[in-house]
Amino acid sequence: MTYKILKSIAMGLLSGDNALPGGEDVLKGLVEYALMTVAMKAESLHLMTLSTTANVLRLSQGDYLIRVPEVPVNDDDVIDIDEELTFAVARYLASYISAQKGGIHVSAANRIITDYNAKTYEIIQQMALEAKEVDVDELCYSAPSTEWNL
Repeated sequence: MTYKILKSIAMGLLSGDNALPGGEDVLKGLVEYALMTVAMKAESLHLMTLSTTANVLRLSQGDYLIRVPEVPVNDDDVIDIDEELTFAVARYLASYISAQKGGIHVSAANRIITDYNAKTYEIIQQMALEAKEVDVDELCYSAPSTEWNL
């Protein structure tokens, strides 16, 4: 999702409420705050890294780290987080601006993150199980086939 689309979604979520701030610097600051909030709560696969030279935000599962997401500069920049989590970013952004529905937006963002984390934990557990089941000898040696499939 691009920064422009994120702003459009936030405008839609704020329909009938406060408007997005007019100053781009203020809006980018709020987007950065929303990105960091999501990155602190979500096990973002996009932000996971093993690199200790990355700008690390926190520890994640196993040996993984969660890096700091990059803040968009232009409307065409892609939001630096998993696509599914961009909707949580939009909800947090709306919660910071809303005069009437802040709690609703936070609750919706938290549900998105909870659902995402459940899927992520499942994926990581499945990968760990599959890694344990793989027999290294089978990967290194396989008998030559005597059949030709032409």
